Amino acid sequence: MLTAYAVADRGPTVVALPPVEAIARGEAREIAWVDLHDPTAEEEKQAEAFLGGLIPTREETREIEFSSRFYVEDGVVVMTASILVGIDQGTPGLTPFSFAVAKNKIVTLRYADMTAFKQFLARAPKPDSGCTSAPGVLAGLLEAFIDRSADVLERIAQSVDHLNFEIFQQRTKGRHRGRLLAAAIGGLGIQGDLASKTRESLASLERLVQYAAAMLPDVSLKAGLSSRLKLMLRDIRSLEDHANFVLNKITFLLDATLGLISNEQNQVVSVLTVVSTILLPPMLIGTIYGMNFRDMPELNFAWAYPVAIIAMVLSAMLPYLYFKWRGWL
Repeated sequence: MLTAYAVADRGPTVVALPPVEAIARGEAREIAWVDLHDPTAEEEKQAEAFLGGLIPTREETREIEFSSRFYVEDGVVVMTASILVGIDQGTPGLTPFSFAVAKNKIVTLRYADMTAFKQFLARAPKPDSGCTSAPGVLAGLLEAFIDRSADVLERIAQSVDHLNFEIFQQRTKGRHRGRLLAAAIGGLGIQGDLASKTRESLASLERLVQYAAAMLPDVSLKAGLSSRLKLMLRDIRSLEDHANFVLNKITFLLDATLGLISNEQNQVVSVLTVVSTILLPPMLIGTIYGMNFRDMPELNFAWAYPVAIIAMVLSAMLPYLYFKWRGWL
């Protein structure tokens, strides 16, 4: 889908993009921004005619090497970042988002719906949004992506704090405690995966901002974009530090949870060992007097049965009392 915008004092306004022939005659001068969402071949041709240069293909946007994501061709600066998608749907992932910038024209290329993009469109018409030019649209979109990453990190931090409370609280015992710890491992894994994806997205945005500051036309930088890019870079680096902190905390909680599960398993084994040790002497006595040998003098004794029972009880009580005295129970 192709959407063209005229950018003025009121921000982006949707307009119709003329056919390729009309664009060549200069009939799209009022248009400053064209957004491509999973475009067709014809829409790509229209966007390239508007921009005056080629836009990257879908395969090129998926490349991970720097030279495929950031380059200048025919005066068009092409930059691609990995953006978080699917957070609200429970299927988080990263999708490429490309900017193609040529003086006062900009083309954006995406292949998925993005919450940050919708938030930008809702905020762009406001007077203080700064989206009154093509460079302003670029800056506004980058700021929206950074704000969305910050929101995701805040959500992750809240989830991790909740899991931290569940892991170390002492109110849940026994079988339910084991189930809670097992569920906590799954929750930590989910939050760790989301945090690592957020960290990867922030790293790609950092590279994009640095490349934009170095390679965009001077006209864009003179329009106030330079100071906004510097502020974005500081925000991204602070968010990266926070993402690293969250990832370290998740790693600590995973180690602690595995340690608690191991400790509970050791306690179970310890109880079984103690019980086996307590029952061993009575079982030995019962086994001896359960043998059917003919010459066993105790079998003819009148009080043999109660004496054997008392001996088995005492042989079980003595190890139990010893374990209690040593603090093993």
